Amino acid sequence: MHLSGQTHDADPDDLMKVAIAVELLHNFTLVHDDIMDGDETRHGQPTVHQQWDDSTAILSGDGLFVLSQLILTGLPPIIHQRFNEVTLAVCEGQGMDKEFEHDASITMGQYLIMIGKKTGSLLGLCAELGALLGGVNKEDAHHLFEFGLNLGLAFQIQDDFLEIFGNESTMGKSLGSDIREGKQTAITILAREKHPVNWRAFMDTSPSISDYQSYFEANNIQAEGERVIHHYIEKARQGLDRIQEEKQDHLNQFATMILNRKF
Repeated sequence: MHLSGQTHDADPDDLMKVAIAVELLHNFTLVHDDIMDGDETRHGQPTVHQQWDDSTAILSGDGLFVLSQLILTGLPPIIHQRFNEVTLAVCEGQGMDKEFEHDASITMGQYLIMIGKKTGSLLGLCAELGALLGGVNKEDAHHLFEFGLNLGLAFQIQDDFLEIFGNESTMGKSLGSDIREGKQTAITILAREKHPVNWRAFMDTSPSISDYQSYFEANNIQAEGERVIHHYIEKARQGLDRIQEEKQDHLNQFATMILNRKF
């Protein structure tokens, strides 16, 4: 949000308001997601419903969302509109994520639509609103949305791989938890689509995290995932074409940081 806004000379006070609103929106989704997924920890800390109870967590999430709306008071109508349109998309993405659980028929295309709504649209919103606050027209601002959307796709696919190959302490959760809960992830879909018979046989063995790591390495799934991540990082950078080259630096550096993150 700040990088996009600063690139387009947005008013710092307005930029801070919208950045805080999006942060509150993000935390609202996390509190409710943790309830739906039954997660007990978030970044190594007890989740809100675990620390207190489900009712408290639901109300806390609701309160966070209301606060995000109040902070936007006085800003242009297009900011409110896009904020709420993307909030709806995020909710749709979470609904798809729950619907896809334990469904081995889900394709990579369906998965990409789901994470595009749930993760990509939020990063897209940040880049787009920063540009709109700087007076950019809707068409050019949409290119910034595409930048964030594709960056979000790369981020989520990378997250799926880090959940297998990452470090448990830095990830803040146990490795392999999404697979054990029946979540559809990029790494499992790639494995299933590449070798469906072998994958079914492997899953019947009740594999451990080290078994998953060995399987994905032996079948070049890890390498294929890295290729997909690079693809969406490069696609994200194409969304910066409408920005003067000398002003692209910080957003390009941000894309590189996402590409190289380890947790």
